Amino acid sequence: MRKLVFVGITLVLSLASFAQGELSVVDQAGREVSIALPVERVVSLYGVATLYLYALGVQDRLVLGTYVGLKPGSPSWKALLSIDPDLPEKYTRRKPSLEEILARRPDIVLASRQIDIETAQELMRFGIPVVLLFAEDVEGVKGAARLLGRIFGEEKRAEELISYFEGAVERIASAIEERGLRRLRVLFVGTRPFRVASGDMYQSRLIELAGGTPVTAGLKGYWQDVDIEQILAWDPEVIFIAPYGRVQPGDLLGDPLWGAVSAVRGGRVHKMPRVFSPWDIPTPESFLGLLWMAAKIHPELGIDIASEAVSFYRDFYGYELPEDFVSVIGG
Repeated sequence: MRKLVFVGITLVLSLASFAQGELSVVDQAGREVSIALPVERVVSLYGVATLYLYALGVQDRLVLGTYVGLKPGSPSWKALLSIDPDLPEKYTRRKPSLEEILARRPDIVLASRQIDIETAQELMRFGIPVVLLFAEDVEGVKGAARLLGRIFGEEKRAEELISYFEGAVERIASAIEERGLRRLRVLFVGTRPFRVASGDMYQSRLIELAGGTPVTAGLKGYWQDVDIEQILAWDPEVIFIAPYGRVQPGDLLGDPLWGAVSAVRGGRVHKMPRVFSPWDIPTPESFLGLLWMAAKIHPELGIDIASEAVSFYRDFYGYELPEDFVSVIGG
């Protein structure tokens, strides 16, 4: 009996030692970062990364975070608040100052590889590990999920997220090939009617994976401003509108300038949904955005996006999608 007790104590101490140990990771900027475990207090300066914490079920460890286009009192705010009652205390509308970050006593800081290099260097002088992330393309999305899953001990959940995404890509590609479907020309519109997503952007990659051809494939960089002559030359057959601007399908459908565009003539102008975050940006919810796009480009695929969404939010967020969200998503 005493031997069994000794073995049990040894096992407990071993597990405690592992939990209190140190983890070394290579972030998405290629930097080796040492992190003391367990990670219990996180500051996220990268709004996209913030949403991964919710999908991994570790939002309780977030003590300060930026969010993508989230406004207090909005439907998205109320939805997120239902799974994170501490949201008002951790939410920041702007990028916090160094003093604000330090005041939260973070174990780690999540930041963007593109814009937070200087901030990372400042924080490292205070001994705070900074993980630089790049979730701006398909491989970056999967890499960010895996990296954060490892840091928070949620590798299984991270792999389930990635598997869902890869499964959706495979389902769509196989169905399109089997049916011999033509890739329709698709335009993605931003916060103004003539502001469009370039070919380099994640939105254009989603269009490709959803079975369409982005008409802006030749445009480089970020959002680009074009004119009606260019729209007419592209003649998109389907138009998607970003969910974070004021542009509505009726604005294009009722505008004589757009009347000759195939998508407008066919009534195929759609505004993307958002629940916690917009479905077109590279957070886990974009995995649903991919399926939603495929359902709009190729309705003959019979994708039940409402049912997909209900299951997705229940499985990955423990969130029961309200009927008003379901009706918008399935519309």
